[in-house]
Amino acid sequence: MLNKIRISTLTFPLLGMALVLMAGFFYACNPEKKLAKNFVYQPGKRSALVFSPEYIYKENQKTWLLDSLEGNFSDEQKDSLLWEMSDYIKNINDSIFLKKFTRGFFYQLAKYGFDVYDQEAIDLFMQNDSSAYLINIPQVELDETIYPYKDNIVINGYTYFHQHYLNAIDLSIWLEISKINDTLIHKQVMFASDLITDDLNGSFDYDEATDQLKYYYKIDTLTVNQLYDLAITLGKKYADYTYDYLLNKNILTQKQPGDTLQYYWHYDINRNKLYPIWDEEERLIPVEE
Repeated sequence: MLNKIRISTLTFPLLGMALVLMAGFFYACNPEKKLAKNFVYQPGKRSALVFSPEYIYKENQKTWLLDSLEGNFSDEQKDSLLWEMSDYIKNINDSIFLKKFTRGFFYQLAKYGFDVYDQEAIDLFMQNDSSAYLINIPQVELDETIYPYKDNIVINGYTYFHQHYLNAIDLSIWLEISKINDTLIHKQVMFASDLITDDLNGSFDYDEATDQLKYYYKIDTLTVNQLYDLAITLGKKYADYTYDYLLNKNILTQKQPGDTLQYYWHYDINRNKLYPIWDEEERLIPVEE
């Protein structure tokens, strides 16, 4: 019995290592990865024409603020009151935010080797003999809300909580992406979103001698200027998602009709690595009609 225990203790780590090596070998030899490498490392000349919206849809979702007011209000009046009671959306300049967002989006696409054009440069774009894509961003939405965050710690088998209500902005974006010669009338609409909140730094301090638990925290409140700065970062992020979408779309076009992707492939341009991802929050999601 002792021998069996000792053997199994040694076998499981070796088995785990073997599985990791097999998985790595499998990914390396996966036919989809070979197609992905061709897209990434033999790109040829590519260009993209990007249409961006003229304004942002904005909504204050903190409807409970109206509970403190007396009187009956129409839906239009409620919207006006919520707008005036907002901390962020009424102070965000659409033009500034969108300019920063598209700056990040254009910059990141260019890193992937694209010649990027806006809607003012359609004529110049049409002169390209490259593999050309149309990227339409029909809608960007900012929703002001509150994010309930619960910090916790386990001490002597008991779980203790500290609740926070953080300021939050929910950013949503819709995109239509196609090749210039795509004859489909109804383009697939893709979606992505991010939640931007106050920056919380908190920690529990338990004094075992006195059996006292204290919670220390600092909140850096979200500002409009921070949202403008984050617009650039998120523009880059969604350009990454767009590239991955084109990458996987290219793989799918080279498979048999009716086939699906085994994996959704991501190219990390900073580390020059290709690998599968499973988290849907790290990519564009198709909008179901």
